[in-house]
Amino acid sequence: MALKKHAALILSFIAALFLDTAVLPKWNLFSMVPFVMLACMLAAEQVFSIQTAILIGALGGLMEDLLCENMIGLTSALCLLVAVAYEKLPKDSDTKPIILGIYCGVLAIAVEFLRALVAWVIGMRFAFWTAMLYGALPRGVLTALWALAGMAFFKPLLKRQVDNP
Repeated sequence: MALKKHAALILSFIAALFLDTAVLPKWNLFSMVPFVMLACMLAAEQVFSIQTAILIGALGGLMEDLLCENMIGLTSALCLLVAVAYEKLPKDSDTKPIILGIYCGVLAIAVEFLRALVAWVIGMRFAFWTAMLYGALPRGVLTALWALAGMAFFKPLLKRQVDNP
């Protein structure tokens, strides 16, 4: 069973990296691009553990920064902050999916807010609230939907597992 879990996590990590760096920036609808690596990390944290989420967030964020971004390490740091924040939210195994989706959406919007704040601090000039409304809000909603899909994908991997005391 652990082999299935690790294989699913590795394949979803590779798919998220491929989607975030190659596919979705080129082929998207109305320039709305979800943050698939963040969604994969949140889904792995909900279903498995925070250690798995930290590993996915740190490695995935660094890989995305090396391939596409000009601020190396920012995505990794934001993913790690989101992993810790998601761990602190009140949730259990029978939390409704709509609540989990709201959690994931709010955290994705927070990532975009922090990204915009960093860009503003280093000197970029842009319409901050317009970027939040027309960029961060749709991206947060799409990221939350991807996270819920990831949770539904990972959940069957936990069947027939017995926790050791």
